[in-house]
Amino acid sequence: MHAKTSELEKHLGMQQKLEFEIQQLKASLHVLESVEDDEEEEDSEFVNKLDTLQNNLRDKELLIEELETLIQTLTVKERKMNDELQEARKALINVSDFFFIFQLNHLLNPFGRLY
Repeated sequence: MHAKTSELEKHLGMQQKLEFEIQQLKASLHVLESVEDDEEEEDSEFVNKLDTLQNNLRDKELLIEELETLIQTLTVKERKMNDELQEARKALINVSDFFFIFQLNHLLNPFGRLY
């Protein structure tokens, strides 16, 4: 369970990093688009750089969506495992109580007599 929690924290950290990178890419795109509006001639290097940034942005956004799905899946699995663990704990407590009473009866009635 600790491993699941640390994995979830790792994915959350990755998501935050990607969100920060997306913000940086959007800012760069905004600057480049405003520069493009100011220039009348299209420079192929500039257009290539703009396309590369847009592609990087799309890739990062897709990765964020995948991470969000993974985090949601891990959270659901963790909750399910926790519920199962709680049910097993309750069952173990019930069984322990039963055996305690059973042993207590045998200690009080060592010869199998009915009282």
